[in-house]
Parts: sequence; C-alpha cells; structure tokens
Amino acid sequence: MQSISRILLVLAVLFTGACGTQKASTGTGAEAPITDTYWRLTELMGKPVPAAVVGKKEVYIRLRSNGNLESFAGCNGVGGRFEVKPGLKISFSNMMGTMMACDELAAENKLLEALRQADNYIHHGKVLLLNKGRKAPLARFEADYSK
Repeated sequence: MQSISRILLVLAVLFTGACGTQKASTGTGAEAPITDTYWRLTELMGKPVPAAVVGKKEVYIRLRSNGNLESFAGCNGVGGRFEVKPGLKISFSNMMGTMMACDELAAENKLLEALRQADNYIHHGKVLLLNKGRKAPLARFEADYSK
C-alpha cells in the first residue's frame, strides 16, 4: 500500500512538471496581467493599426490596479475609470481627455467609442481583446513590457 502511494506521488510530480513544460513551450509567453500593463493597440474595429511612425506616440491603454484608465488615443491623452467584473465583463466610464485637433482624430474617436461600447474582454497571454456581446472584437491590444 505504501509503495502505491509513493508511485502515485511520483506520477503526480511528473505530471505537474510535464504540464508546466508544455505550457511554457506553446510560444504564447507569460500571461500579462490585465492591470498595470502597457497595452499597445494593434487592431481597431477589425482593421490593423499601424505601428507609430518615428516621432509619434503609439496608441495604448493602461488599466491601473486602482481602477483608473490611462491612455493615449493617437492625438490626445485620455483618462477615466474602468471596472472588471466576474465573467470577463468590463466597463469604462468617466472618460475625458485633452482636446487637441490633429489628423488622427477620426481614429481616436473610434477608439473612444470602442471603449464606451466594450462590455466584455478576452485575455490570453500577451493579447487583450475588448468586445461587445459576441460580436467581433472592437479592439485588440498586445502587451509591451518595455513601457
């Protein structure tokens, strides 16, 4: 009986180690926490968002652990509040920003509208998707640990 217990213990340790190895080898990288991570916008309303050109800031959001939203939307800085709820639900409120005019204002308004509409999210590895209902993602972000 004691040898069966030892065998089961060894198998459990091996199985746990194998699962950890398999997860690390999937290529998705470590799971970025949803809060306090710099999330760079890569897709908006189904269309790719080009990387920032030299001299321009990239569009991003950062969901602070205190419930504050920090963002640069392409032309203006944006702040507000967000709330993560059970069942992968999310809501954004009290959004405000600077009011500078620029060429990127239309894209900026689309991002702000996506944030207002978002009611749920998918968070997998270094990717964060903001969605409304079961529709295609409104916005896709990738974690950038260098920021």
